[in-house]
Order: sequence, then structure tokens, then C-alpha cells
Amino acid sequence: MQCPVCNGSARDRTPPDHNGMVVGCVSCGNFEIAGGYLDKLLALEPGARSEVLRRAKQLAKFGSPRIDGHCLQMGGVST
Repeated sequence: MQCPVCNGSARDRTPPDHNGMVVGCVSCGNFEIAGGYLDKLLALEPGARSEVLRRAKQLAKFGSPRIDGHCLQMGGVST
């Protein structure tokens, strides 16, 4: 699969029955996209996607980054 942030090579690590997507990307690292936010993320320009992931990483601190409505709103994207 392609990474939804950088379009590089990635692995879909989503567990069964998970609401959302878990991505393992060589460039971006491991992160989650909450259910319903993949299309909103993909609608952004590549630079904006990277910024959203950067914010998700900042918010996660010690856990796995999660892209959700909060990260997108911080980037000025309406959800």
C-alpha cells in the first residue's frame, strides 16, 4: 500500500474490526488514522498531510500518533 501522508511504501497494520487504519511507513513511522478521517486527510496537499502527522506525533507524546478531527482542526481544516 501507499502511505496516505507521504505516498511512499507502507504496510497496512490495521487489526480486524478496527474503526480506522493503522499504517506502518518507513518514512513517516507508525501511526493511526481514526475512522472517517482518511478521505479528509487525502483531500489535503502533501505538505499539509505531513503537518497533520507532525501535530499528531506532538499530541501522542509517548503513545502511537493518531490522526483525527483534533489534528485536522489544528491545521485549519474543517471536519
